[in-house]
Amino acid sequence: MPNQALPRGHTANIGANVIAGDLHIIGVGTPYTISTNGGAAAAHVAAVGVVDTYHINSHTVSVTNTTAVPGPDNLTLSW
Repeated sequence: MPNQALPRGHTANIGANVIAGDLHIIGVGTPYTISTNGGAAAAHVAAVGVVDTYHINSHTVSVTNTTAVPGPDNLTLSW
């Protein structure tokens, strides 16, 4: 299962057929947006100790860490 740190202010664009199942987003009270298949971005906050799980199943996905910069990485994507 790959893990990818998503630095503050950056976007991860993951193409179709890369994630065969679920995407897990782990943060520490970290605001982010997520969109699948080019849809509208939805805003969320990854709470401390809670893993946000999205069933991606081979779709495209875009996640943006909307935390202000600078600062340490505070969001991790895992699938």
